[in-house]
Amino acid sequence: MNRHLLLASLSCAALAACGGGNDASTAATAAAPAASISSSQPAGAAAPASTVTSNPASIPAASTAPASSTTPSPSATTSTTAPASSPAPAAAPAADSAGTAQTCGIGSFQQDLLARINQARASSRACGATTYQAAGPVTWNARLFDAAAAHAQDMAANNYFSHVSLDGTTFSQRITAAGYAWSAVGENIAAGQTTPAEVMAAWLASPGHCANIMNAAYTEVAVACVRNDASQYKWYWAMELGHPQ
Repeated sequence: MNRHLLLASLSCAALAACGGGNDASTAATAAAPAASISSSQPAGAAAPASTVTSNPASIPAASTAPASSTTPSPSATTSTTAPASSPAPAAAPAADSAGTAQTCGIGSFQQDLLARINQARASSRACGATTYQAAGPVTWNARLFDAAAAHAQDMAANNYFSHVSLDGTTFSQRITAAGYAWSAVGENIAAGQTTPAEVMAAWLASPGHCANIMNAAYTEVAVACVRNDASQYKWYWAMELGHPQ
């Protein structure tokens, strides 16, 4: 089957204006790239029916980041691969089984994803034209999981794909609302991939997503997956990365 991959991502540090107060000396604070397509599909085509990832979202830590008491403000740089017209909401996804609706019913979900993330960080890696040195292991954070699960659930239930929720909430705002006090946060999202191996391969093959995963500033992570067969991509993934205050 011909598989497509829409690429995109976001990140944020506790700057005076998240997305608008970037440290020019920090390459990672550049604006998120425009959505691109890894297949031969033209950039203006409608979203494909198989798999997608977003532009990675991040607010990287910077040497000029203010004190931890600074309240993060929403990212001004986002990218969306959702169709121009808002699709009709899909039927709310039912739980795969008790307690597994936010992990797509995948066994050993947390252990599998955490092992794959730390395996990727354990060695230097080229993310596009940039080579990242090996980074220390990250640990799983329950509040980041709450943020990831809520966003994956929302995308699956309302049949859209974006770092920005339909009510305008950004990824950094969702993470803050989940009770996570951060100095740096990032987000990767994807849709259509059906296994941890597949979604990690897609993220690591994308320079922006790969950079989020390899960013040594992040020390905590969580991933969620929600399946809804009534939605366009059926499987919706969200990865949240952070460094606590």
